[in-house]
Amino acid sequence: MQTFTTKAFSDLPDADEMRSNGPGVEVMILQNESKTIELEALNDEVESALEELELTIDSDTIPDEVMTSLIEHLNSARVLDVPV
Repeated sequence: MQTFTTKAFSDLPDADEMRSNGPGVEVMILQNESKTIELEALNDEVESALEELELTIDSDTIPDEVMTSLIEHLNSARVLDVPV
C-alpha cells in the first residue's frame, strides 16, 4: 500500500503527546476501495480539496477515482509531505 501524507499531518505530535495535551486537530485517514492507497491529512485539508473538486465522500473508504483526484489536487497545491 502506498501512503501519502500532508505536511500538516506530519507536523502533528504523536498519539501519546496528543493524549497528554488534550484534543488537537481532527485528522482523516482515507483508503481507496482497492486498498492500494492511503491518505493521512487534516480534516480541513481534505474538506477544502473536496469542495474545490466538487466531490463528496461519506466514509473513510473512497472510490479509486476520487482518491486519485484528491491526491493530484493536494500534490498540485503543494501540501503533500513528499510530492508525487
